Amino acid sequence: MKHLSGLLILLFFVVQPFTVTNTEAKNHDGSLILDRVFSYINTLADKDSTSVNVYVRYTITVDKRNPTLLVIPTMYAVARGNKEYVGETYSTIKLKNGKATEPQLHVSVGTIPHHRKAMSVINSFQVPALYKPTMIGNNLLSPFNRINKKFYKYKVTHLTENRSEILFLPKLHNTQMISGTAIIDNSTGRIISIYFSGEHDMINFRIRAVMGNEGLKSLVPRTCDIEASFKFLGNKITTSHHAIATAPVMQADTVTDSHDRALMDRLRPEPLPRKEVSIYNRFDSIRSISDTTRSSEDRKKDVLWDVIGDNLVNRIKGNFGTSDRGSFRISPILNPLYLGYSNSKGVTYKMKVRGSYVFSSNSDISLYLKAGYSFKQHQLYFKLPLTYTFNKRRNGYMVAEIGNGNRITNSSIVDRIKHESLSDIDWDKMNLDYFKDLYVKFITNYDLSSKFSIQPGMMFHRRSAVDKKGFELAGKPTTYQSFSPTLQMQIRPWGWTGVYFTADYERGIKGIGQSVMNYERFEFDASWMKKYHSIRSLSLRAGFGFYTAKDKDSYFLDYTNFCDENIPGGWNDDWTGEFQILNSNWYNASEYYVRTNATYEAPMMLISHLPLIGRTIETERFYINTLFVNHLHPYIEYGYGFTNRLFSMGVFAATRNNKFDGIGCRFGFELFKDW
Repeated sequence: MKHLSGLLILLFFVVQPFTVTNTEAKNHDGSLILDRVFSYINTLADKDSTSVNVYVRYTITVDKRNPTLLVIPTMYAVARGNKEYVGETYSTIKLKNGKATEPQLHVSVGTIPHHRKAMSVINSFQVPALYKPTMIGNNLLSPFNRINKKFYKYKVTHLTENRSEILFLPKLHNTQMISGTAIIDNSTGRIISIYFSGEHDMINFRIRAVMGNEGLKSLVPRTCDIEASFKFLGNKITTSHHAIATAPVMQADTVTDSHDRALMDRLRPEPLPRKEVSIYNRFDSIRSISDTTRSSEDRKKDVLWDVIGDNLVNRIKGNFGTSDRGSFRISPILNPLYLGYSNSKGVTYKMKVRGSYVFSSNSDISLYLKAGYSFKQHQLYFKLPLTYTFNKRRNGYMVAEIGNGNRITNSSIVDRIKHESLSDIDWDKMNLDYFKDLYVKFITNYDLSSKFSIQPGMMFHRRSAVDKKGFELAGKPTTYQSFSPTLQMQIRPWGWTGVYFTADYERGIKGIGQSVMNYERFEFDASWMKKYHSIRSLSLRAGFGFYTAKDKDSYFLDYTNFCDENIPGGWNDDWTGEFQILNSNWYNASEYYVRTNATYEAPMMLISHLPLIGRTIETERFYINTLFVNHLHPYIEYGYGFTNRLFSMGVFAATRNNKFDGIGCRFGFELFKDW
């Protein structure tokens, strides 16, 4: 009993510091202070929006580097040359609904060549959403939001009559968590100052901030100091950022992305420290010498180096047009981080190009190229939609899209050729079942109300035989074209946050243009995604489709809501609501289908609790997908997936007609997704 009582006393003193403590006998006990912090954002009278001007001074030190630094987004600029850089920016940040929007940059100066940016992801750290469920984008669970209380341990210490200190530590060490201390105003629950550390997107950071003291500006740090380090494949980069949200006011609309050092000298709210001044001086002296002594050959090498960096391994983005109404963004052309893998497509390489131009607050036009190459199939897939939005308020838009679909099978055409043609030919040795698909579609969408949308359109398909020899021997055409009007209607009984039901209709008409087939297809679908607190979500989908008419001579079974994604995406692309290891031939083999899909996602569910590797797991998922088609009654997939700062991975097992049907996986790089 003595040993037991001693153990209980020891456990009390070990556990007690990490619980909410009663630090004052009067009105400022720990639970009350925490409750006021959790409720602080709701006490603000004006919660719509505000803006602040922010001055940022930063230094970047390259401690170690090697050629792999070239393929990291935004790091190409510091992959050679100097090892110390300094820079300054002046921008306007708008705060809406408690979160900061993308800064509007006015002035940017520094020693990085050609005014490029490096490690720009750090910018999102400067205004953490302390009172929201997630602090940076959809990452880092805030300890100051009530719904995340279960993930943290707190210790409240009374400092003075007006102030207390909160120590917060994660119950489970994970990259979605932070740890640190905060000084709190006892009467309101406002965070006066905070220090915390953590890890996000390959960056280890320490942040010290002094918050504003009134209204919405109390959600923005008056001063914020960030110390961060990045390590990857032998590279080591350290950076220091100092941000001041009380920068001098300027006419924001008159200056956009200027590189005027003299203007920055006038806007700078405090003198530069000695280290930053020395880096500037060294940069200026080297530049003045090189301008007079460097040969034309050296200049050509620099131009070639810049061209390679800008167009091959870096993301390319920019603005154009009046008042920068136009914008474009191109993913790196040669970057191994854009590789992915799935059972059906094998290794794939992806590329995306986006461009847009804004005409007004209610209309714009955009072009989006999404392409991928399957090394297993030796085929390039692409989609190129041009979208004109004419009424954003009513979700009114028109789309013209060209692309190529998956290789599609059609045994009916092949069977007819075998029976009608020469019997001395071994047709089975020929690859006659597969057809390439090139399509063009035009659709228009309009929301008649918040609960009902209508989308008429037209679809053209040109399907050509992969192996043309057999068709030519039989005297049959090698291409089959179709034209079909389409109509989609969507009903949302509970608005956009509830279940929405979709009905699709397509009717193939022979004789229009070079169309050679009649068919009629119906599809019905119901989808619902419920987002819960703390990055949890439940995605449910159910649907069925069928053909009511098919041309007796030629037809292709090709569904809209039941198809194989030909350009596999990352974790947030099409991993939910799809079959991951189903053989692609089944998508076009049945006159009907019935399918259901369910996915549950949350942080810290399963592997997150394992030692060592568990701390790097960001979110996890469980999948269950079922399918009924001809000869599959049913097909069921069970899956588990996770993502971390390096990659996302899913493992799936399937049963076919209640018998085990195999195991497969899906893999994609998730490195530098916010860079």
